[in-house]
Amino acid sequence: MDGDDGAQFRTPKKRRNLTEDLRFIAEDVAQEGMSTQEENTLSPEQEAAIHQDQHFTPPKQRLPIRSWPHPQEMDGDDGAQFRTPKKRRNLTNDLRLIAEDVAHEGMSTQEEDLLDKGLLEEETDEEEMEPDPEAKRASDGVSFPSYSDADLNAPNPIPFTPRRPYGIDLGNVCEALLSTTKKMSQEMRFFMLFFTEAVVADICSFTNSQGWALVLNCATYSSYNGTWTEVTVNEFYKFLGLLIYMGFSVLPDSHRHWGTKSLQGSWARGFMSRDRFKAILAALHVVDPLTEDNQDRLKKLRYLMDHLKQKCQQLFQPNQNLSIDERMVKSKGRSGFKQYMKRKPTRWGFKLWVIATSDSGYTLDFNVYTGSSVERDTDLATTVVESLLQPFKDQGHNVWFDNFYTSPALMVKLSEMGINACGTCKVNRKQIPAEYKDVKRWERMTTRGDMRWCRIEGNILLIQWKDSRAVTVLSNFHNANDMTETTRFVKHGGNWTKEIAPQPTVISDYNKNMGGVDRSDQMIKSYDVLQKTHKWWKTLFFHFIDIAVVNSFILFKEWQVINGKPKDKSRLMNITQIDFRENLARQLGGIHIQASFPLHSPKRVVPLPPPPSVHTVHVPILEETSRRCWLCYRKRKAEHKTKVVCCAPECNGKRLCLVRDRNCFQSWHSAECDQFR
Repeated sequence: MDGDDGAQFRTPKKRRNLTEDLRFIAEDVAQEGMSTQEENTLSPEQEAAIHQDQHFTPPKQRLPIRSWPHPQEMDGDDGAQFRTPKKRRNLTNDLRLIAEDVAHEGMSTQEEDLLDKGLLEEETDEEEMEPDPEAKRASDGVSFPSYSDADLNAPNPIPFTPRRPYGIDLGNVCEALLSTTKKMSQEMRFFMLFFTEAVVADICSFTNSQGWALVLNCATYSSYNGTWTEVTVNEFYKFLGLLIYMGFSVLPDSHRHWGTKSLQGSWARGFMSRDRFKAILAALHVVDPLTEDNQDRLKKLRYLMDHLKQKCQQLFQPNQNLSIDERMVKSKGRSGFKQYMKRKPTRWGFKLWVIATSDSGYTLDFNVYTGSSVERDTDLATTVVESLLQPFKDQGHNVWFDNFYTSPALMVKLSEMGINACGTCKVNRKQIPAEYKDVKRWERMTTRGDMRWCRIEGNILLIQWKDSRAVTVLSNFHNANDMTETTRFVKHGGNWTKEIAPQPTVISDYNKNMGGVDRSDQMIKSYDVLQKTHKWWKTLFFHFIDIAVVNSFILFKEWQVINGKPKDKSRLMNITQIDFRENLARQLGGIHIQASFPLHSPKRVVPLPPPPSVHTVHVPILEETSRRCWLCYRKRKAEHKTKVVCCAPECNGKRLCLVRDRNCFQSWHSAECDQFR
């Protein structure tokens, strides 16, 4: 009882039953050694107390036991004195003493010593015995298949038959670049596989159309003569390179990259000026404004997104293992399909359904979740998985996903599509047997490493394995008898010890292959190009740049394995993502690797033209309207009107009096007025 602190006394009903037993035990101890006549001749007060169900003290008590309350007294508070573990342990000790006293009644001293020795040996044996899982299942009344039970109906996995050789598609790469393999040593070439020159030229055209409309309403982004400066392909590549550079050279505000104060400024000046960067960012458009579909929620991104998804699948043939998961792109802007996910590191943002390779994290395809506006015949998770796996039908890929997607019906559909699938599952799904839904009870009866399994409709394997908690997994291609071992560190008495527990192979395979999308997220979020913006679609545009950068980084390393020179292969294979991004930004911006830091140069002062060789003649001219005399107002604050103005450029059209009593024209052109010049 010490192990579970008297769990059998925790409920009020069990505590009331215990009190009844205590009363009967006390009566038996009190009457021990009496004859039948003596038992029947109790005092009238004792008989009345028994019949009236009142508390009394036995006349012959052999042990100084606590005065336990009567059941009638306990009914009011449901045995509150037994609610804490300490009180229940005290009760257990008293029960043991009562039982020993009853057992020793009538024995000699030698017989009591022998009995105590036997009881101590039995207690020691019970403490050393470990629980037997088979005995636990038998005591529960239900027997479940485990490691030793043969899985005779296990299906054979669908063989892996890809349509193309595994890895980077060399034919499509060379065709996209229209070049030989000698030009594939630069990081920029792999990035241009996704942002091709044709696509960038279209984006420049869309941006220029938007730019001309922008300068008509806001002259801030116009050139010095009030027109829009056309964006070229090379300039837009510099713009992309600057965004990538800002991703790994982070400052609190973007304008600090061009700061002129001490401790401010960066290499951003080497790409373009601050005003030009803001002008391109304001006029940026990646679709034709005249052909936008108002029924499409992603109309601002449809052209670029479709192109990027096509290139991701075209340039790389994945291995057998794929993983599907959701991804959150951070944003708090106004949008009708912005999502909130409480348990994600990024709670607010746009949700993307992503399929990636399990080994490298290469993004093969993705869909932006825009809400449940379209009617579906199946649930959302099934629709998402089927749409992402359409290009991989009948090829024998192994697909892994979490319990948001997994269901028995989905496993059956993927088997029909020629795809091996496995994923963790919620026990409240349809077609899960009722005896496998009571996971909490099964957890309490088992130890780490225990397992039970069954085959459900569609010959789908259901496995529940006990680790720290029970894990439920569905698979349409695993065998329940395949197992391995896993290591866990367990704390005993303040010390950590290593334990080895059995583990089904389906669990170890899932842990090994599920993290493809998470690996891609980790690489993207390390140096993402996300910028603050008022437009929701620009947030996704920045994320598309990150997808292209990470995928090009994976293709770059794959290419070096195949075509790299022996002397450079080891160096290029160990290149990190930050090195790749630095080289990519430098090449897109046209900055030499040994270039000096771009310093701020103040505006050039335009020198004044030399004075003319011929002195200007100061001649008074009469104007049609009268205005205030400049010199009279300066001297005396007098408001004298005059039509005379000096025609010399140096006088700047000053009005001067020219009358008999006030000749301000002559005074202004003499030395006496030098103080007013």
